[in-house]
Amino acid sequence: MYCEETTVNELKSFYRKYPTIKFAKGEVIFQQNEVPAHVYAIKSGVVKVSNLSADGVDQLISFEIIDDIVPICWAFSKTTKALFYYQAYTDCEFYIMSKEVFEAHMANNVGFANAMLSRQVSSYVGNMLQVDALEKTRAYTKLLYTFRYLCLRYGRDIRRDLVKIYVPLTQQEIANTTGLTRETTTLELKKLREQKILSVRRKYYTVDTSKLNAQIDDEYDPGIDVSMLTKVV
Repeated sequence: MYCEETTVNELKSFYRKYPTIKFAKGEVIFQQNEVPAHVYAIKSGVVKVSNLSADGVDQLISFEIIDDIVPICWAFSKTTKALFYYQAYTDCEFYIMSKEVFEAHMANNVGFANAMLSRQVSSYVGNMLQVDALEKTRAYTKLLYTFRYLCLRYGRDIRRDLVKIYVPLTQQEIANTTGLTRETTTLELKKLREQKILSVRRKYYTVDTSKLNAQIDDEYDPGIDVSMLTKVV
């Protein structure tokens, strides 16, 4: 089995050969429809990926974290431009390399190619869980499934049945993620805190997955280990 530790080691051994660049929180990394000059691999920090509509509405798509590649679609030649808007959600540092170097290493290094495949499959599974959460109709249920997705995509076990989500989230960002209003999100989050399903400190949420599981009408982790999806932070 291609484990997470192997994946991380393969990626880091390649990335660390290249120079780095820093962006402060809030700085734009790539504009939507921009033609990037380089492939960026995240060394530290969190990148917000969003879709900026013609009328200026910023719709959150996802977050990218340590060792992720941005912009991923352009790096793999699936688009000719940055598909979305990329912004430093926290202070960030990136390894930078040419697209040609990235593609050549993918083609000539089986270990690195397997590591990238493992990474993208994890992201794909996470995206399916996000869609599953969005399809729930009740606000309370939608948040339960959203936190399941966040735990599996961005969380790390800190002890048995307790997962910390390593992306700082405001209530507005959670509202944007779920499509709920800020007011509804605030109300439903209060219910989750009162039931000790989650707690928050400085925008970082910790989730009791045992209590979360008791509220969800399917299995919390149907054969998926948290470490199979999340990245080392």
